[in-house]
Amino acid sequence: MNKQMRLQMITELISDQEVKTQEELGQLLLENGLPVTQATISRDIRELKLVKVPSKDGSLKYSLKVDQDHLITEKFRHKLKDALINIEVINYFIIIKTLPGHAHSFGALLDSMDLDGKAGTICGNDTCLIICRSPQEALGIEEQLKVYQK
Repeated sequence: MNKQMRLQMITELISDQEVKTQEELGQLLLENGLPVTQATISRDIRELKLVKVPSKDGSLKYSLKVDQDHLITEKFRHKLKDALINIEVINYFIIIKTLPGHAHSFGALLDSMDLDGKAGTICGNDTCLIICRSPQEALGIEEQLKVYQK
């Protein structure tokens, strides 16, 4: 079995069941006729960008990054609905005004999102500043943020 087929099998195993450890993943691969070393499993996990997320029983399980991106998006939607006061674009900057105490969580979510043109964020108690690479990219990010508000 070639590497792409192995990666596909790992993706299917992770999607179909809760796989919590590299050892467990190795055992599942072996049961499916594919003996692999721990080093190979480790490299495959990095290449697939698997992340650990909470499972139903509260322990951690492997998950595809796509699932993690979806969770971040949903958290951001809820945060916008619950704590956003205003979004304003000024040249290279986007100023997000929030209810007191919410700016840092906005910043953490924004930092984990893939927003083209974002150079970084700085947050206080009720204000989050997104620094953009150009005024045009600031407008583009503002449009992306408006999509999350719907």
